[in-house]
Parts: sequence; C-alpha cells; structure tokens
Amino acid sequence: MNGITIVGGGPAGFMAGVAAAEASRGKPAVKILEKGRPLATLLPTGGGCCNLTNAVQNPRELASSYPRGAKFLLSSFTRFGAVDAMEWFRSHDLPLAEEAGGRVFPASRRAADVRDLFLGTARENGVEVIPGTRVPAARVVPGGFELETPSGPLDCRVLVVAAGGGRDSDGSGHGLARAFGHTVTPLAPSLAALVSSDRWPGSLAGLSLIGARMRAVHDGRAVADERGDLVFTHRGISGPLAFRVSSRAAFIPFTPASPLECVLSAAPDFTAPQVEESLSEFFTSRPRASALSGLRKIIPKSLAEAALALAGLDPEMQCSQVKRGERKELARIAAGMPIAIVSREPGGEIVTAGGVCLDEIDQKTMESRLVPGLFFCGEILDIDGFTGGFNLQACWTTGYLAGLGAAAAIGQA
Repeated sequence: MNGITIVGGGPAGFMAGVAAAEASRGKPAVKILEKGRPLATLLPTGGGCCNLTNAVQNPRELASSYPRGAKFLLSSFTRFGAVDAMEWFRSHDLPLAEEAGGRVFPASRRAADVRDLFLGTARENGVEVIPGTRVPAARVVPGGFELETPSGPLDCRVLVVAAGGGRDSDGSGHGLARAFGHTVTPLAPSLAALVSSDRWPGSLAGLSLIGARMRAVHDGRAVADERGDLVFTHRGISGPLAFRVSSRAAFIPFTPASPLECVLSAAPDFTAPQVEESLSEFFTSRPRASALSGLRKIIPKSLAEAALALAGLDPEMQCSQVKRGERKELARIAAGMPIAIVSREPGGEIVTAGGVCLDEIDQKTMESRLVPGLFFCGEILDIDGFTGGFNLQACWTTGYLAGLGAAAAIGQA
C-alpha cells in the first residue's frame, strides 16, 4: 500500500507534501493529486505578487485576524506561525520583502517564483505530483484508504485532504469529509466587494481612502467595527476595509429589504462635534468662502461634495449662508457617512467562510479525531482570515503541521 496521498495541489497541499517528504527523508512515497493545474490558485494571490504572510510575531495577535478559526489557530501558530513560515521560505532560498501593514512578499514580487519553489522542492524530495486527477470518493479500508480516481482505485496508508474551500463542486474536499463522517459547517463567500443601494458611492468610483473606519449594524445588532483602506466602485465599495466588513458579515443575510447599515468615517479621528467645531471656525473666519472649501480641510473633495449633497446643501453656497442646524447635520454626516449594503459583488469572493468543523480536528497535527490516519489542511477547514497574507499563512501552518503529522503517522504504523 502506498504511503501518503494528498488530495489537492494548492498552497496547503504542497506545503503538506514537502513537509512530509522532508520530515521522512523521502520514505515513504508522497503523492499529490490535483484536479487542475498544480498551484494555479497561488498565482493570482496578492495581485500576482503573492502576499505570503503577515509579519506578526505574537501568535495571539496573529490569530486575532481570523474571524473564524482564531482559537484553533492560536495553538497551531505556537508550532508554526508567521515567523516560522518566513524562516521556512528563506531557508528554501526565497528572499522576502516586507511592506506596509506587515505584508510579506517574495522579494521578486512574483507569485510564480513561489510556485516554482514548491514544484522544485517537491521534485527534489521525490514527491509525485499528478495533475488532472479528481477524487470524487474515498473510503477506509484495512491498512489505510482507497481513493476513486479516473485511472482506477488508488490506495494509501495516510490521507491528507487539502482540496480547498470550493462551494461543493464535483470532487470537492467537503464531500470527502462528509463521507468520512465529518461535519461541514455552512459555507459562505468572504472577503467580497460590497454593493450599495445608495448612488453616492458610485459617483466616487476610483476614489481611495487610507485608514478609514467602517461600522456595520444589521437588524439592530452590531456586526463590524473595522479600520483599513477602501476604494469606491461603480456599485459600492471594495478594498481591505470592505473585505474586512464582508468577512464579519459572511453569514448575515443582508438584502435590499434588510440591508447591512454601515457608517463610513473617512477621518476616523474626528468625531461629529470636532468636525462641527472645525467647520464653525472656518465658516466664521471665511464667511464668503464655499462650504465645500471648509469641509475639504477634513475629508477629500469628492467625498465632501457627496456629504454636502446628503445634507441637502449646495457645495458652492457661502459659509455665511449655512445655518447652524445645517452645519450640525453636515458635521454629523461628514463624520460618519451612511451606506446601505444590499449584497456582495457576485463571483468576487476571495475565500470561503465555513468548512470542516474544527472540533473534529487535532490542532497540533491536523489529524481527524474521527478517523485515524486522515488529515485536513488549508481552506477546506472552517478557517478564514482578513486580507494581508493571513489566509496563505493559515495554509502554511495547517499544511506544515499536517505534513509532519502524516509523516509521524506513517512512522507509527
């Protein structure tokens, strides 16, 4: 019977395969089965530059960037966290570069270099990579597992499922997990651009905000309070801040009839009273100036124009013409502009929330608590993080630990 078989040739699957092969020094055999092209999902990450991880040293702080899976990962990160992942890549001759927000990339800014590293390291360690191979079914047999493949049955002593977080398409890892008795939590898109029913965000398409704040409420319940960069689109909002809010609201059923009620602060360090005070000083000292020019001191011009429109004021009206009550309302809107979010941008999600229930997985080894010799890693697990390298870090951590666990399981057999 063959040694270790990994279903899924994405980032987690390759990390598991390489870690297992290096730990066992090429014995037993390690196979990676991939339904498409190996590591194809890695190439578009980070805009093609591959945001490998985030340089957060403290495991607890690192885990806080995962809306789902934080507690599970906390233990795992003490064994293989961001610092360990960075050292692993450097030890495999990949120079790294750190950018704003702790984001870590290959120094070349080429995702293809990361792919080539894994393909080359797998080859050097005798890992057999078999592309174009779906595994629609698998079962436990004496001594291990039997997998159904297009070329016939394939057996192995240890099985690692790293088939990604797809929405239960043919041959998905979730189907395999259920077949082995595992619970798969509900799935939902995460890290998606958001669509607004308001017209004003679309009028600002292309405008970026740095370090903005967004709070979200649904049906009277607080959903999110996040900070980050944001970009307006023709249909709503996108960028890291929008993705963070969409992640927090992954399982919130917001619709046009029941929207996600958001408040955007372009200058989050200014409260409404502080904005009003600033406007009052400007309006008093510059009575003939436009109201727009006073608001531009706090927020970008195009956003200031939108705030004035929401307040029912002409951007060109003179400061002396703005009544006290109107100034107060303008300050309130400028400090927190309301956006009604009614849907996610279809097909734009980056990762999937939900997956194999973490209560059924050993966070030290990624081995199933239900089926000995069965391991899971990567996005198939009920783990998802914010943008900034956190989702790939979850792949490196769970893949590495699954690879070591699989090698150890073979040694104990």
